[in-house]
Amino acid sequence: MRYTIFATMTILSAALFSCRLDTTEIPGAVVGIGDRILTEDILREVMPDGLTGADSSTFVEAYVRRWVESELLYAQAQKNLPDVESIDRLVDSYRRDLFNHEYQKQLLNEKLSGEITEDVARNYYRTHAGQFVLATPIIKGLFLKVSETAPQIDDLKKWYKTESQTAVGNIEKYTLHNVVNYDYFYDRWVSFGEVMNNIPYPITNVDNFLRTHKQLEVNYEGYWYLLNISDYLPEKANMPFDFARPQIEELLMNQRRQKFLKEINDELYDRALKERKIKYYGRNYR
Repeated sequence: MRYTIFATMTILSAALFSCRLDTTEIPGAVVGIGDRILTEDILREVMPDGLTGADSSTFVEAYVRRWVESELLYAQAQKNLPDVESIDRLVDSYRRDLFNHEYQKQLLNEKLSGEITEDVARNYYRTHAGQFVLATPIIKGLFLKVSETAPQIDDLKKWYKTESQTAVGNIEKYTLHNVVNYDYFYDRWVSFGEVMNNIPYPITNVDNFLRTHKQLEVNYEGYWYLLNISDYLPEKANMPFDFARPQIEELLMNQRRQKFLKEINDELYDRALKERKIKYYGRNYR
């Protein structure tokens, strides 16, 4: 692939510089606009992995054309925009924000480590249970998708309806050779909607369906879809802790991040005041 990319850029370079620049003056140059130069090294960096042959040639040609058009438009804009200083201020502000963001991210990675323990998460759940409410129903159970020509379909239809260890063991063995899709979730809550995304069966009233159905069997386009629901919670019910835990952990981590960053900013500010690096003119803004 490296040879193909290099060959592509060499051909393009020759074509472009035949009417534009002397390639011997700028090693690796592909095209230039004024003092701005696009090099082969830059093209190698932006080249997506896995491109070969005609695809790599097409990518390079398109990228070079976009680069040239962008540089030409930028040069024209610099000449014709009346308020360049305001743009410079915006660029400077963005650059500062980018530096601050990257530095904060580095500090967080270095200083803020460790997971949210289960005890901490459970304590938060107990004291804030009212804020964890289900937006959609959740279920526990088992889902199977199997070809209608697979062996022992009748046995499978008996096994999937029970949670006994014998039935589950039979299903586990059966899935090694026959099942297209198998999801065991008797031990965890999952979104009912996510499960039904895998089953071609329209449901107009979800709450009524969950109240009246423990199993669902659908035959569609050569496959059986089998769902056993061992338990469910409806929309607007309180989330179980296990289902809410990822949300709690993210929330607590965000709180830790905000607290840590505030401490860093306060420390920098107080140190700068102590060392008289900050000068307030007129009003006291502290």
